[in-house]
Amino acid sequence: MEGRLPPRLHLELVREPDHVDTRAAAVEAAGWEVSIWDPATTSDDDLPRLQPRCDGVVIGEGDGGVVESPSGATTVVPLVRYPRPPQGSCSGERTTGILLVLISAKQRESAQELRDWGDFVHLRHIAEAAVPGYRTITPWENESSGTPRFCHLYEMVGDDPQGTFEQMTPRVRQRLDRATFEEWAWHPQLMIEESRTYRRREPNQFQVHHA
Repeated sequence: MEGRLPPRLHLELVREPDHVDTRAAAVEAAGWEVSIWDPATTSDDDLPRLQPRCDGVVIGEGDGGVVESPSGATTVVPLVRYPRPPQGSCSGERTTGILLVLISAKQRESAQELRDWGDFVHLRHIAEAAVPGYRTITPWENESSGTPRFCHLYEMVGDDPQGTFEQMTPRVRQRLDRATFEEWAWHPQLMIEESRTYRRREPNQFQVHHA
């Protein structure tokens, strides 16, 4: 993040608060550069998500090794860069918040159709809206082609990731006619597995212990 282009991400959605630091330690021990992200809001909108709410997200950047098996309350998504560039702007500022979106196609054979919509319609119009606080939006893909299939990682600056996110849809709406907005907002193959904002946990807020 912050303009880096790591080849892979190790993504974990952890659903037991006491396990977040433990999972971060396991990921770091396997050679990944680790960051921890806490939920930025306690409320949800009405999006039909498939993944249950989690207590923290652990992201490992780089090309680390295999991580020891997590508990059953953790969802691991191994990601590789999708071969299209990030969109948005790269300012060199430290990323303090993220919008993490995980999606899949309802029918596996429609994955490319969904990916093209994501890049050429959905992410494009968000980037062009220049939402204050948004920086780069990077597409990732599950390296096993499993589910969740794709990840959109939105990087943000500022101390209110949820407030920043809530500016997005109104700013996109005001730029588009009704038909284009409806095309932007939804795709018939879209299946949302996760879509929530998270705030970076500073290093002095967690301890990573090695065995």
